[in-house]
Order: sequence, then C-alpha cells, then structure tokens
Amino acid sequence: GKLLEILGVAETVLRSQPVVSEVEAPAKVFGDVHGQFRDMLLLFHFYGRPGQEEGTDDVPVSYVFNGDWVDRGAHQLEVVTLLFAFKVVYPDLVWLNRGNHEDRNQNLKTTSQGGKGFDKACEDAFGAASGRIL
Repeated sequence: GKLLEILGVAETVLRSQPVVSEVEAPAKVFGDVHGQFRDMLLLFHFYGRPGQEEGTDDVPVSYVFNGDWVDRGAHQLEVVTLLFAFKVVYPDLVWLNRGNHEDRNQNLKTTSQGGKGFDKACEDAFGAASGRIL
C-alpha cells in the first residue's frame, strides 16, 4: 500500500533529477547509516531535519545522504522508507547518493557472509517473492 506508493513517487523524483547531486549551501552531509534507524533519528534530533529553516536569512538546509543506508542494521527498511519519504516531500533539499551497499550484489555478499543484507531484510519483511521485487 503506502510503502509502494512512496517507492513509486520517490523513483519518479529520483529519475527526474541529475545523477550527480547539485547541492546548494547550506548543507548537512551524512553517511553510513547502515540501517541504524535510531542513530538516524538522533542525527535529526541534534542537527535538525529536512524542512526546518536555518537561522540565517531563513535559507533551508539541504541534507545529503552519502550512501550505505542499508546492510547490517536491524531497521534497514525504516531507514530507506524515511529517506525516500523525505525525498518525496523535499525533493530539492534531500539528496540521496548511492553507496556500494545500495547494490544488490553487495547486499547478497553481506548476507552470504553472515550479516543481514538488504535483500534478507526485504525477504524477511515481505516474503521471498515480494522481497526480491523490492
């Protein structure tokens, strides 16, 4: 339902923007969340969240997420869902740069080495057939 809707709109937004992120200052840059939803919420708590205004000249702050949002962590789906939702709501303030862990081969490698790759997280949450589609 809602998750697929968010994914569909996020895909449309991402496809409409350049492959290389063109980010205006001011910007906050984060990376390597690796499915740690609590850590990501703490980042927003301490550094603000997309849509909040910066104190100087009321210029909105851009948020750049430099990959490795998934693999390893217990809340990979929550991390990706929140990032995609922010991208949908704030398409010109939230920038999602793919890292090596946003690749199916890396997900499979993480799982095969005993970790919880994004492939496994999707299959656990949605079943084998639906999980592979996501």
